[in-house]
Amino acid sequence: MDESFYKQIAYRIKEKRFKRGYSQSFMATELGISQNTYSRNERSIRKMPLERLYRIAAILNTQVVMLLGG
Repeated sequence: MDESFYKQIAYRIKEKRFKRGYSQSFMATELGISQNTYSRNERSIRKMPLERLYRIAAILNTQVVMLLGG
């Protein structure tokens, strides 16, 4: 998969987070990680643990497949 695929996932996460009015700090707290770690994950999806992607989808009340572009 190329870099644009991962950038699109990051964009979808950020877009859904904004629509819900959630900050990166809120997301980090919900995930039990630092805001800095969340920010790095949101920018660099490729290195994000798959389990975290599932947890982000749950917090954003969406399905992982929707974040992947489905």
